[in-house]
Amino acid sequence: MWSGTHVVPDSPDRPGECIPHHNNFELALALFILVGMVVSYLPQHFRIIHKGTSEGISPWFLLLGCVSASSTFLNIVILQWKVIKCCGVLKLGPCLESTLGIAQLGVQFVMFGLVFVLYIIYFPTYKKLAEAVHDNNPRARFLPGQSAEWSLSLAIARVVLGHLIICVLVTIYVLAFLGPESKWTLAWASFLGITSVVLATIQYVPQILRTWRRKSVGALSIPMMLMQTPGAALLTLSLALRPGANWTTWIVYAVTGCLQGTLLIMCIYYHFRAKALGYDSFDSAETDPLIAEGEEDRPPSYY
Repeated sequence: MWSGTHVVPDSPDRPGECIPHHNNFELALALFILVGMVVSYLPQHFRIIHKGTSEGISPWFLLLGCVSASSTFLNIVILQWKVIKCCGVLKLGPCLESTLGIAQLGVQFVMFGLVFVLYIIYFPTYKKLAEAVHDNNPRARFLPGQSAEWSLSLAIARVVLGHLIICVLVTIYVLAFLGPESKWTLAWASFLGITSVVLATIQYVPQILRTWRRKSVGALSIPMMLMQTPGAALLTLSLALRPGANWTTWIVYAVTGCLQGTLLIMCIYYHFRAKALGYDSFDSAETDPLIAEGEEDRPPSYY
């Protein structure tokens, strides 16, 4: 155990507030999840960069995921603000151990956000231009020459950035001027937590529908999902054990784990189906109706 650290509490009615808590199992589990979280996202990053395309990934999936991840991260920052402040009096070891839950959610947000960045950078060039521009249509909301999907992706990127900036500013304000125990601060934390739960509940729906319509894996990484689906169960357990966290912090990962498992099963099926029929993983039923029909005699594709 950590020894030699006895911190005077911030207030006399809260004894032991900054006394370090150490548990070998919780520490090992938290570190394993933190490292595993980084490693699990690398196959997805590598696949997009290596293939040079983000085709097949739903921008709505990325929007919901980024907003949910940022909301969850800010939620735990507020709920564990006192733990963060204790780092001013604790030694480095106990400080890092007590804030591992925050680090996990911060890394989750950064790694998922990087997927969105790569999605924009490697968006298929041939999909950026509209096939036809109807200038006389008063209901047209996209820039002339840009495809609807590319314009939508750029708009979603702006929404994600704007949401992050606003939520960070509000969080800084309530913590700095109202304090972590204010009813408004706790209400804001609950709002962020509930928002993340609601969005996580539907996060994978757009991607599941996109993959089902395409009948192909596309730029999605099966190895990433193979690691993350069981990892979601471990992360749920780890976060539930963190001091100061409540159900709004960990329930999101229990829900997303189930939905991600559904997407994983679909991708595995379409992967082996494509190999059996001689298709490439980027061939899509959106552009080739034969894929939807499951033609057995179609010649191989070398996209």
